[in-house]
Amino acid sequence: MNLRQLCISVALCWTSTSFAIHPDSINHHLKDYQYLTRFTEANLATYPYIHKMYGKEYAKLKKSIKRHLLKGQDIETATCDYVFWFFSQFDTHFIVDRHRFWQEYDRRVHPKYNEKMEYDPQPLACMLDTDTYLVRIPSCSGQNPTYAWVDSVAQAYKRTNCPYLILDIRGNSGGNDAIWEPFLEILADHQPKKPWRVLFRNTPMNREVLMKQGDTNIVEKARQSKAQFVPLSEENNNEEMPFIASHLKKAAILVDSRTASSGETLARFVKDYCHRGKIYGQDPTSGANLSGNIAPFQLPHSGITCYYPVCVDEDFALQIKTKEIGIKPDIKIPLPLPASLKDHIDTWVVWVAKKLK
Repeated sequence: MNLRQLCISVALCWTSTSFAIHPDSINHHLKDYQYLTRFTEANLATYPYIHKMYGKEYAKLKKSIKRHLLKGQDIETATCDYVFWFFSQFDTHFIVDRHRFWQEYDRRVHPKYNEKMEYDPQPLACMLDTDTYLVRIPSCSGQNPTYAWVDSVAQAYKRTNCPYLILDIRGNSGGNDAIWEPFLEILADHQPKKPWRVLFRNTPMNREVLMKQGDTNIVEKARQSKAQFVPLSEENNNEEMPFIASHLKKAAILVDSRTASSGETLARFVKDYCHRGKIYGQDPTSGANLSGNIAPFQLPHSGITCYYPVCVDEDFALQIKTKEIGIKPDIKIPLPLPASLKDHIDTWVVWVAKKLK
């Protein structure tokens, strides 16, 4: 065997046994981390956009976390550090399902309102005065409130003939966009400059996710396509939003940093479709407004579960240029946080009602 052959043999031997030279605990952590990064790169809907713009920064992050693992860092910290890089700058739908992630990492981005006030938003619908109607919808899950409740409240608002409407979605962490349908026809007054277009990242793992969700038509379309992304909706994206005559003069969408995902959909809809509406609050919304269809995956050794989106809005590429997540309020409320936010009329609502007029 000559010197060149010997060097090649040694290199191959080192590569095949590189995990074995470390204690089992570190080996397991390294394998979990390798699984985490490979799964993310292969399936996360937002990843191709992020890597195209921030590939060098991402590569440095990966190497840095691996160095810490080799020095004995635990895999939970490594996983949180890795996911938080995405979560804090680009999209808050990519998360680690661990108490530590929410208590330690999330607070670096989002205020903990429950530590500053009595924070438990509950459904509420009532007349504030003869001209203003308030609706508080703290969830899009369809349970609290139900879809039927939201529909009945929208119909009740129409009967009031109030020119001013406040939709309070503070604390609304999402669920299903469909819950907003009864209010969309009330709010819409023009077509957006660009229609919304949601794209599905076409991978075998992501097709399994949609299959489990019952989206068989999209799965079949994706299987027949070689494209990295396929449109999620088969509807005509240029279809116009029907406008219905409404007595609405002005609308206020009241948000906070816990307004997320499907909650943010309403805020985005008002910005794009409603000249009469403005976003009110102090903090930007959560930052999960341009991705969707969330699914879990689990690291093989530690069992740590992460959740990631398989779909992304094509406008995502524009948002990540600034690394500023969420939707900023159009009008900032200059008051301290209310002492309590439950099922009552608080100081912020009173201020917004006066501002509308």
